[in-house]
Amino acid sequence: MAVAAAPERSISERALEARQARMDRFLAMVLDLIVVGILSFIVNNVFGVTQVTSGAPLTGDATSTFFTTTTAVAWPWLVLLWMAYFIVPESTFGASLGKMVRGLCVVRLDGGPVSFGSILVRNVLRLLDVLPGAYLLGGVLVLGTGSSQRFGDMVAGTTVIHRARALEPHATRHPAPGTRRAVGLGLVALLLFTIAFDYFGRPALVVEGLYNQHELLGPDLTSYRLGTPQWGLGRVTYTLTAYDGGQPCTGTITLNWGLSGWEMRDGTLVCPP
Repeated sequence: MAVAAAPERSISERALEARQARMDRFLAMVLDLIVVGILSFIVNNVFGVTQVTSGAPLTGDATSTFFTTTTAVAWPWLVLLWMAYFIVPESTFGASLGKMVRGLCVVRLDGGPVSFGSILVRNVLRLLDVLPGAYLLGGVLVLGTGSSQRFGDMVAGTTVIHRARALEPHATRHPAPGTRRAVGLGLVALLLFTIAFDYFGRPALVVEGLYNQHELLGPDLTSYRLGTPQWGLGRVTYTLTAYDGGQPCTGTITLNWGLSGWEMRDGTLVCPP
């Protein structure tokens, strides 16, 4: 009987610790959402292409128009970013950035070791916990269950408690030797790549955005092809081949680097009569 009662007692203790961590867990979620929002903003504005979302750009003989645009990467990439933000630190350190700040960690409700599979499941199912919006389902379940588990936690068998209560050696995830250094170097590499792409790779995406808005040297271009860029300090010029109603045209387009990023400075397009 004593052997059978021990796991039940462990689950009860974990459930109490999880309830005591609810407020810090909410604050951690707010911090994580802020960080994810900032990261998404950076990714969208560095790697994204401007697309028309409603209305119609100026074409043909029209003299006025109204349309809205957005600059973003495809949504699967944003979902991948969102998943990576939680999965990588939780599988390595046992907590996302927000949880680290609030002194929390992910543990198994039954007191067993937290596997990578459990971390993966609880975060993939986060896609359901956010429904119908603003983590409503997940929040209701955390408040309404005795063990403070959102849906992803229920399936993965996990919950969230204060790290100071996770005293067992394998109660939560801990980094292997050298992991902090590797993560730090990886983040620096990602930062340098993002800065380099924003300067050397983004101009072509800006041109694509101008084309999508019918603002690339002419409102009726049906396609275009950029030539080899010619770089200067804070300036890049492309040769350009475009088609206007099936008629080939040639020209150049120059973009300047400013406080708001790359912007078209001038351009020329010559179409044969």
